[in-house]
Amino acid sequence: MEPINLSRRAFAGGLASLAGAALLPSGAGAAGGTSEIRVAFVGDSLSDGMWGGATRLVAREACLNARVKLGRFAENGTGLTRPAKFDWVAEGRAVVAKFKPTLSVVSLGLNDRQSIVDTSRSRFELGTPGWRARYGELSQALARNLRAEEGAVLWIGLPVLRDKVSQDDAAEKNVIFAEAIKGLGDPRIRFVAPWRQGAAGPDAFHPYGADLRGAQVQLRAPDGIHFTTAGYDVVSSYLLGAVAGFLKEQGQAMTYPCHAQQAQR
Repeated sequence: MEPINLSRRAFAGGLASLAGAALLPSGAGAAGGTSEIRVAFVGDSLSDGMWGGATRLVAREACLNARVKLGRFAENGTGLTRPAKFDWVAEGRAVVAKFKPTLSVVSLGLNDRQSIVDTSRSRFELGTPGWRARYGELSQALARNLRAEEGAVLWIGLPVLRDKVSQDDAAEKNVIFAEAIKGLGDPRIRFVAPWRQGAAGPDAFHPYGADLRGAQVQLRAPDGIHFTTAGYDVVSSYLLGAVAGFLKEQGQAMTYPCHAQQAQR
């Protein structure tokens, strides 16, 4: 599988080569499991890490590596609070226009612990009800734009973080995301709870854990926010399972991992 990289840098310097690429529509008639599936990864550095993990995992799956195309749209350091720096709401329309995703996966929020300054220069101070309401509206606007042209959207929540202040902020954002997505009332847009390190009870940050082979390795990066390569593989495996289940509900046959499909026969 050759992943498709359509990040902001690609928009700036690689559109000429993109023009000659075949961008097939997602297609609803996928009962036979043969139509192309195009998954766009949208958001910040966590989304980019999950794109990397998904790229590695899909490449290992014979039932997916020629069928699933992964679009790399994530931009490190971006969020919803500073559209003058990077306007994700507007960028959502560009993602759909250029990539025609079957599904867009969104992960945002790491860089949004600040006031919101709208394109109209209106300001909403962090921690206020106005900020929470506006942040939810921006989340909905991005999801609606990614939903255009019959695509679907999975918005994955922020994982547990090491620093308490950062974790409290992430937990609040997950509530905002979940409520905003629910408020849209669209079955093709869904909030997905983040990958958990703990099996039960409140999740807690642990730098080490089981990789996909069951070995105890370092899963979290030293910054207490991101993941190691092994960690992104674990998170992306969780995500691909959610993607497969969601697409099946939408009439798009997909199985992950491939051996699960074989076991069902």
